[in-house]
Amino acid sequence: MSYAYGIARAPSLLLSQGSLSRLTQTNLEMYRLTGQLATGMAILRPSDDAVKAAAISALDSRLERSDQRMSNLIYASDSLDTLDDALGEATDLLNDAKSMALEQVNTGTTAEERANQALVVQSLLDTMERIANRESIVGYIFGGSRPGKQPVEGFHGAYRFVGERGGLTTDMGMLRGVPITLGANNVIGAMSARVEGAVDLDPELRDDTRISDLAGARGLGVTLGSIEANFNGEENFSINLAGADTIGDVIDAIEAAVRAYENENDVTVLGPGGVSIDGRSISIDIPEGELTFEDLPGGITGQDLGLVTRPSAGFDTGRVTTDDLRPSVAWNTAVEALQALDAPLGSIRISNNGSSAVVDLSEAETLADVRALIESTNLGLRVEINEDGTGLNVVSEVAGGRDAGLSIEEVDGTTAEALGIRSMTEATELSVFNDGRGVDIVDGVIDPETGLYDTRRNVDFVITLGDGFEIPIDLRPEDIGTVGDVIEAINQQAADALSAAGRDESELVASLHPTSNGITLTQDGGISGAVVVRSDNNSTAANQIGLLDGEWSDSAGQLVGQDRATARPDNVFAHLIDLRDALSSNDTSGISLAAEKLDEALSRIVENRALVAGYARRVSDESSREEDRQVLDTQMRSNLRDLDYAAAATRYTQLQTQLQAGLQTAAQLSRLSLLDFLG
Repeated sequence: MSYAYGIARAPSLLLSQGSLSRLTQTNLEMYRLTGQLATGMAILRPSDDAVKAAAISALDSRLERSDQRMSNLIYASDSLDTLDDALGEATDLLNDAKSMALEQVNTGTTAEERANQALVVQSLLDTMERIANRESIVGYIFGGSRPGKQPVEGFHGAYRFVGERGGLTTDMGMLRGVPITLGANNVIGAMSARVEGAVDLDPELRDDTRISDLAGARGLGVTLGSIEANFNGEENFSINLAGADTIGDVIDAIEAAVRAYENENDVTVLGPGGVSIDGRSISIDIPEGELTFEDLPGGITGQDLGLVTRPSAGFDTGRVTTDDLRPSVAWNTAVEALQALDAPLGSIRISNNGSSAVVDLSEAETLADVRALIESTNLGLRVEINEDGTGLNVVSEVAGGRDAGLSIEEVDGTTAEALGIRSMTEATELSVFNDGRGVDIVDGVIDPETGLYDTRRNVDFVITLGDGFEIPIDLRPEDIGTVGDVIEAINQQAADALSAAGRDESELVASLHPTSNGITLTQDGGISGAVVVRSDNNSTAANQIGLLDGEWSDSAGQLVGQDRATARPDNVFAHLIDLRDALSSNDTSGISLAAEKLDEALSRIVENRALVAGYARRVSDESSREEDRQVLDTQMRSNLRDLDYAAAATRYTQLQTQLQAGLQTAAQLSRLSLLDFLG
């Protein structure tokens, strides 16, 4: 311990205070070193080193997030491994089923042998159900975005998928994620059987229309904030729309702000109509002058609401409404607000999985009521709003037999067609017929002698009237686009044949039955006997459009075809059921069709498995990178925070020596007196 020059001549009190100060500093430094040696950390609190403490805090946060990501990756790895195992088992199962189908389609196999194999297929179905309900650490792997609920369940002899679309994803950092469950978009739990809304329901704009249900004037939704307005180019006034929930709230806020401006400036801006709704737009009554709106810098509220246009245009006697705000269909949309409906709702008939129900929609007030009434039939249906927000889709969750698909028909009026959910209309494409196999025709056959197109060899089916008159129908590729195209082709060729024979063209008319889903052949009432349809030239067209086994009504003079446009989930359960039923009924054609579908399903499962393998590789690579980042961050934090024990111990020893010397020196100085200096 050293003292400044001349300190020995200082008073004793000053000497003792100086000694005490230096001893205290030594003790404090030893105390800090003791804490560091005990904890192993050089930085114990931010005040020790503010710069290092800030860096350590940032590294601690990064390591915490890294720990969470590692946990997510562990979950993802477990789920993806389970998915891969399940898809592998499903692949083996479908390969067995396909091999069985190919063996049983041979002509040497007996009906009894096929019936026995049908029992084996049922066991495969049971196994597939267990695979579909496999669980991982996150829940049911095929449950989609709701993995807590078993996705597949038995349903009246069929299998019902009740999972959600999409799936869960794991966090792998900014803008990166990996699906760890599969939903309704996979071949095992597909819910692709849907009657897609074919009509834009065109809802009106109403006071209770929510802002979130508007596409807006730009078609990009509506972002609410503040806008400014001015009347006749005078001083701007502000209108705050940020808190509005419905279009009624927006209208009230605009009118209140304009009325306040009128009172403050003693002017008249709005007419008797004020601010209101006109169809799908906001209407502003300006009897005189011009009211102009502007967005704040960077704002888009006025543009979204159609109040601000480019180039800028105000509201006056010439322009009284905004652009179409494009309200979307929502569950709270009132039925009476649907401009596409020109008559009150009536009843529809829904058939699915071999059962049917008549649903009376006349009391439905909102689309939520329509959904509840349809789903309450317990037919395994789900009603959804389509992606465009313009109409409804009715989805079948049930995979059953080939003849048990979803069909929606009329009962009275045109309710199903008006709602866009009738499963067969003239606009229905024939490509969806027969489980998506479409309609096959005989076409392009030439006369071997002349080398020219032979009309006779290209006839697909023959319609025989009740009096025996035959009408050949030759469908061309352009005739099998939609149901309407087929009907038009039949009517044209029937009219030509009847006219050529000197008969009235009205003796046979094809149409879509007004209630039942089927192409109908109506015979003139003056002809007795049933209309009969037979295939020709080995064409399957008559059967595939439903006319070959149509039902004859003598009283109506109509042959009503079968509905071939039913919708059914395209998943492994449906294909295995088809194989089982075909084996049970000794249907070789059905066995072949089931084998084809199983082969398609196998291809899709292989694709899904490859996708899962790719995700698993990403998870593995990300786990390695995350571990490397953790090591680097931990090392950096250690360099900043951890104690150098050797240096700290050496310094501690030095301080002990320094403290001992200081105590001895202080003791010696305290014994000195004036006599020591005088002597």
